[in-house]
Amino acid sequence: MNGICDVDLKIMPRMNARLVTSVIIAILAFYGCSTTKPPNDTLTKAELGVRAAREAGANELAPVDMKRATEKLERAKQAMAADRYDEARRLAESAQVEAELAEAKAEAEIVRRAADDLQRRVDALQTEAEGDSRKPITTRSDKE
Repeated sequence: MNGICDVDLKIMPRMNARLVTSVIIAILAFYGCSTTKPPNDTLTKAELGVRAAREAGANELAPVDMKRATEKLERAKQAMAADRYDEARRLAESAQVEAELAEAKAEAEIVRRAADDLQRRVDALQTEAEGDSRKPITTRSDKE
């Protein structure tokens, strides 16, 4: 009987060491994943970007890009609430980029419309000037 107990005692430390190692690895993996910091700054920047795009008129002038930005921002907020910080960070960064694109497109459209308006005015002035140039030059009356 002593032989069987000796075998069990020799195996136990190895089993305990493996168990302890496995538990330590599991704990490190758990804490490694959960110690990711919430991306509060990234989310704030995305919110500011969406607000700036909205103020630039992106809802009207770049609606598709604006919709993508707001949807990603909402998904980032949901991921934050669920403590999925990596996903929240990725979505917030993507929302910020989409918002910047929407803002740039809105501003470009405003500039394009202003240029079109200016071109119409120039064309009208040219047409008026051409019409005036075809009128005969009048001289003072002969009564003098």
